[in-house]
Amino acid sequence: MSLVPFAAVDRSTFRWLRTPEELIGFELRAGESLVGQLRWAQPTGSLARAEIVGAAWTFKRGGFLNPHVTVRRTDTGEHLARLTVHLNYHRVELASGRSYRFHRAGVLVPAWKVTADDGKELLHIEPVREDRRLSAGAVIVAPHAVDLPELALLVLLSWYFIVLAWFEDEALVPLEGRDPPTAPGAPAKAT
Repeated sequence: MSLVPFAAVDRSTFRWLRTPEELIGFELRAGESLVGQLRWAQPTGSLARAEIVGAAWTFKRGGFLNPHVTVRRTDTGEHLARLTVHLNYHRVELASGRSYRFHRAGVLVPAWKVTADDGKELLHIEPVREDRRLSAGAVIVAPHAVDLPELALLVLLSWYFIVLAWFEDEALVPLEGRDPPTAPGAPAKAT
């Protein structure tokens, strides 16, 4: 299926779906239209390629003490944005000078938000899991944000970060052990 131009679809809600044919790949859909793709270069590592009609970017995590994600155009290598990781919020800084905050929606909520510096919410991103596996995601775009020129980049970059963090958590599962399966409706075990 070929990509539909980002500007040609309803940009108020999107769905991320894991691609079945790839180990690490996601499709961005608006309704039934495929509008974007996010694919990792290798099963391990942080290099990924994001694409919409008319634009393609690479995302790469770097830094240890000062973690960040760089965004570059794939055709020219031009630096377009940087997501810097802070303790309780992250910051997306575009080469154009605009910046946004990227943070958890709440302490116990697995959702994420992208907000403007004035605190107005632009995106609400909710990961969907099956057991411990990340399988999909929902993105709600605030009405005042649907025409942002960098909307596609913010949607793709935020999902990249969520997926990367999720896969790092999945990698720790063998170390902490899996939860034992329980039959539906079975009483909880007393400890």
